[in-house]
Amino acid sequence: MKWFWIGVALLIILAMWMLQPDATRDSALVALPSQSNDDTNAGSAADTRNDHDRRDQDTSDDITSQESSPSASALGTAATSESNATSNADTAPVDAPRPDIDLLGEDGPPIAPTNLVATRTPPALLHDTRTPNEVLHRIDERTIELDKRFRVIGGGRDDDPYRISWELLTSASAYIDPAQLAVTPPPWIRLLDDTVVEISGYYSTPLRVDRTKSLMLTLNRWDGCCVGLPPTPFDAIDLVLREPMEMKGLHLLRFGTFRGRMRVEVFEAAGYLIGLYRIEDAVFVAK
Repeated sequence: MKWFWIGVALLIILAMWMLQPDATRDSALVALPSQSNDDTNAGSAADTRNDHDRRDQDTSDDITSQESSPSASALGTAATSESNATSNADTAPVDAPRPDIDLLGEDGPPIAPTNLVATRTPPALLHDTRTPNEVLHRIDERTIELDKRFRVIGGGRDDDPYRISWELLTSASAYIDPAQLAVTPPPWIRLLDDTVVEISGYYSTPLRVDRTKSLMLTLNRWDGCCVGLPPTPFDAIDLVLREPMEMKGLHLLRFGTFRGRMRVEVFEAAGYLIGLYRIEDAVFVAK
């Protein structure tokens, strides 16, 4: 038994001795790649240092070249600027031709066109120096003709008023303009002053009220606010009623006939004609 175990031990020792050279070779083989990697890393480091050296050398050469030849760089910059300027000049819009007008007075006194603003010439007014009796022509006991144009029926009294027309009243527009200092009505209009007249038209109130003694009688339809055609001083009459009148409803067009004493008086402010005709003690006659 002892010799058996001795033999086993010898076999183990022999096996270990036989395996020792292979382990050594394996260790050498493992060490070789590591050494190869180290050599590669060393070579890469050397190449990196060489690259840095070459770049430093190139940078030094460029600086030396720029310092030695500044004029060449300046010439290159100037050429680039000139090229850009030429390109901009080609693409810049062409200025429109300037008018031959010396507005600043560089060539003498300032000269500017005079036909830029159209001036408004007021219409020429008519002037009539005749008296009211000179323009009156009686046709019969109840009919008169004024200025050979306007026929008026009646006697101008309370019991027989003049029946006048809007054509007669608007004829004064050719003779009155306070802006031109013309404030005298024509003679056939002055003849109506302080006479009793009767006329029909559209009436409205200056203010919104239910009852009033002041009305405006107009030639054209107008509700006093927004509907219709606003009047002028020649086609409107201020009415002062004898008794208050009911005026209910909004934006209504009312038509009627009124009778009263006529007043012809120019009412102007700041060169504008505000009113011309007024009927006092007026009464509503018919619709």
